Amino acid sequence: MVEADGTLQKFKINAVTKTADYTVVAADSGTFFNNLGAAGAVVFTLPTATDGLFFVFTAAVLAQNVTVTATPVDTMVVFNDIAADSIAFSTANRIAGNSVLVWSDGAKWYTALALAFDGLTATALGGAGNATVAT
Repeated sequence: MVEADGTLQKFKINAVTKTADYTVVAADSGTFFNNLGAAGAVVFTLPTATDGLFFVFTAAVLAQNVTVTATPVDTMVVFNDIAADSIAFSTANRIAGNSVLVWSDGAKWYTALALAFDGLTATALGGAGNATVAT
């Protein structure tokens, strides 16, 4: 945001840790989620695609998968798949540090990846279904 004198206000990220599955709500828009401390896989289920919503999800544990699932299904655009259900960080020993920005135009959920390791590639599995990050 901009102050009346034209200077920018300090920007503070709303970082939230989840160690179990979580259903994201519209009021969470702008939140940076992570799974720090999770003892198992964490699935984040997005709310219904609504124009302007955005979230960031980061895998922060070495051996625990992070999955982001679209609501409704078949509305995620990822890896040359315009009808994916979800995206997951699940490649053994290459999970922690990967992030995905997810935003909506009201019809679809769009994704932008920040991959933490050389040699990681994006792979769509089975057409209109799930996507994963693989080596």
